[in-house]
Amino acid sequence: MMLKPSEIVEKRERISKLSEQDLQYMTASGLKQLASGVIPGYGKLKKSQLIKQLIEVTKPERVVYRLIPDIPLDSIEAINITSKDFSENVNEDLGQWTKSFYQEFRNLVQSRQNNDGSWDEAINNDIAGLAYRVMRFLDTREGDQDDGGLAFTTKLRYRTHICNLLTGLVESEKDTIYYKQLKSCLEMLLRQIKIQINDLTQQKKGLQERQLAKRKKAKETIIFKLLYNFAMRVLNDIDNLSSRKWKHVSIALAIATGRRLAEIHQQSTKFEYIDKNHVSFTGQLKVKGDAEEYFEKNPSYEIPVLVDAELVCKAHQWLKDNNKVVNDSKAVNRRYSGDISQAMKGLKANLKIEHEMFTYKGLRSIYAQACNQVFNNNDSDNTLYLAQILGHGRGELLRGDNLIDMLTPQSYNSDFIVTDTDCVEIK
Repeated sequence: MMLKPSEIVEKRERISKLSEQDLQYMTASGLKQLASGVIPGYGKLKKSQLIKQLIEVTKPERVVYRLIPDIPLDSIEAINITSKDFSENVNEDLGQWTKSFYQEFRNLVQSRQNNDGSWDEAINNDIAGLAYRVMRFLDTREGDQDDGGLAFTTKLRYRTHICNLLTGLVESEKDTIYYKQLKSCLEMLLRQIKIQINDLTQQKKGLQERQLAKRKKAKETIIFKLLYNFAMRVLNDIDNLSSRKWKHVSIALAIATGRRLAEIHQQSTKFEYIDKNHVSFTGQLKVKGDAEEYFEKNPSYEIPVLVDAELVCKAHQWLKDNNKVVNDSKAVNRRYSGDISQAMKGLKANLKIEHEMFTYKGLRSIYAQACNQVFNNNDSDNTLYLAQILGHGRGELLRGDNLIDMLTPQSYNSDFIVTDTDCVEIK
């Protein structure tokens, strides 16, 4: 039975942690189970041959696990030289992992070529397994997503860094006898990585589309006027509020501006008055790659607000004056999310709203739909408008390029039907 690349990787790692003595203690039947999918023609081999082959076939993994100290000196030298050129602007952990991975790749290439110049038939499975190792590395890195992992776009950037590093390491060995073999196998590896990342992209896109379709079937009607009245009561009474009411002020700002919790409670965030219905917003978070580069050069942009813009600016300054902001955006959730969550549950109960997505984050969706009705003529084809007011793809849009991520802004139409927005005054 053909094993999946992930199963091959796991089996090889398991075998590489067994010493020769450990293998000697096993029965021939047990050794053949280990060899299945890893060693071609394992069924015809005797016990001594199986042990020898199992050790030989997992030699690259044993190098990595430091079970055999035979990393070629020229390999170490090549890695040290190229790391100066290729690790400059790359995450240190990423660079170190790639160098270790290259050692494994290089040893695999050396071990899989026969004396007559032909390749061992296991090379294709081995390369697929190595590609899976890259994907698994990306899947296990810590990030700022809800599941603790990296955002998908970050994985794509890391993947590119890894491929560039590997290419550079191979090119540094142009004068060695293994260069042609390394280059040939690298092309196979990069192709496998691309195939696997493309499969992941399609899976992610399909999952998002299914989730959106499911959410759209369970939409709940939100009477915006009730949220508007809550926000106005809080913001009009800002001068008389005690600091204990900060949660209400924060929620009111989220209703009025659609900004994230970490954006509203970040010290560097600014809301600056433009006119009664608009402010200049500085402090966009969750921006990476092209968007990050854009916001570094253009940190502020105009957004519509659903209450008087003067109240928005005053309320945000009130949060700063009452020490309800922090310098590190990542610390916001640790400090404020628990209290905010409880306050949102209270508001949800008072307004008799049932939908599970009526959270602080959900206020962003309600803001987006309300703005579309009030300021965008309730346009049904509103994906680009939502992207603009929420800060998605601004670099692409303002350059006149197509919006790459369409699903994220579309998702803001998925949970609620917003009504009664005529309470918002346009001046």
